[in-house]
Amino acid sequence: MSPTADNKLNIFNGIPIRCTVFPRNPTLLPWDSLPASFREVHYVQQSVRASNGSGGLDGMLLGNLAVALNFTAETMDASDGQEYGYRLKNHTFVGSLGDLLQYRTDVSFNVRFMKYYDTHGIEFLHPIYSDQLCILSPKSLEIPQWLAIFLCFHPYVWTSFVVVGFAGGYCWYLLKRWTLRKVSRYRQHLLKGDRAQYTVLSIEMWLVLLGASSTYLPVRMIERTLLVAFLIANVIISGTFQGTLTTAFSTKSYYKDLNTLAALDKSELPIATSSRSLLDIFGNDSLSPLYQSLKGKLQILNESARHRAAFQRDVCCIERHSDVHLIINTEYIRPNGQPMLHVVDECPRVYSLAYIVRKGWPFAPLFNAAIYRFVESGLCMKWYEDTETALILQKRIRQLREQEEEPALRKLTMIDMQTSFYIMGLGMLLSFSVFIVETFVGRGLNCSQL
Repeated sequence: MSPTADNKLNIFNGIPIRCTVFPRNPTLLPWDSLPASFREVHYVQQSVRASNGSGGLDGMLLGNLAVALNFTAETMDASDGQEYGYRLKNHTFVGSLGDLLQYRTDVSFNVRFMKYYDTHGIEFLHPIYSDQLCILSPKSLEIPQWLAIFLCFHPYVWTSFVVVGFAGGYCWYLLKRWTLRKVSRYRQHLLKGDRAQYTVLSIEMWLVLLGASSTYLPVRMIERTLLVAFLIANVIISGTFQGTLTTAFSTKSYYKDLNTLAALDKSELPIATSSRSLLDIFGNDSLSPLYQSLKGKLQILNESARHRAAFQRDVCCIERHSDVHLIINTEYIRPNGQPMLHVVDECPRVYSLAYIVRKGWPFAPLFNAAIYRFVESGLCMKWYEDTETALILQKRIRQLREQEEEPALRKLTMIDMQTSFYIMGLGMLLSFSVFIVETFVGRGLNCSQL
């Protein structure tokens, strides 16, 4: 900051400013929660010292404002522990919102959404940044190894593969019927396979598509041309099939995640939150049937909605989009690196975020001028990204130390090949059942004929 700007803003002469703060990951973190390497950075130490031990975006902005404006930050938690706060049915306010309206504090220094909070007694300082309000759903589960082989292709692909086999056999059958007319017209001798039935030719075409040898090799050019076309198709289909199966054996696959609000609505999962101020995420008077249905799934929890969504998997939760990457990578990630929560791509709300003061607070213009310079210089986003990177790196390093080193190459085991044995066992069971039926049915028919 230039000397001229410093002289214009540095007018508080160390007077105390009461600031309500409460821990919130990752925008406001206590000093002990910051990574050790991050605490050694000089500008972090200076800002956290000025904010009475608060790090993260909110804490560092408070500390730098205290230094720039030369005031003393007297920080306190929300008096009743309700954090952001809301209005009760008796028209009283709790949390940091109530502390502000009841003159127990001057500024609520936890950034919040710029919207109506059931009172005209507050005003917002200069916006810090804009953010989306998104839904976090439980991450889809891993597909079992025996089922992954069947799900590696879309059902339409399997259907097309079956239809092509039967259609090819029918085409072969029609060509043979046509050649039989020619044979009878010119009194030529019949060849092997000329009297083959449609079912037999369909099986033979399936053998060609699967790369096996056919017992009815055609001798006429028109049938050979058809078979050549299906042999070329066999090279493409079998190569794609084998490559996809190899991928299914060697990698883990997962069920489809919820990526749209419509899919979220069909899942019938309730949307939980511990903050009453987020109950208007789908609007108050929305005319969209989808939003009306989703609004009916909202519920208040007295526990962490994120924790319940990640571990019990029976609810979804609401979170800021900018915080999702950090929260998932530091709190809700499995030892194998897979996340436990998934962000729905469609986010129903976009808000600007800012700090709140009482309406008409005389120092608001000076705070706005200083915050404006911090925001326009890019320092706010730098502080946020530096904190996020430090926390993620700390978590990754801890995971690498605790996790056993896995070999780069993994051997195939019987578990990987279990599907083929299931199919063989099922085929043997069916063939044995048919053998028993034919034995007793054939014996009964012979007895009746005698």
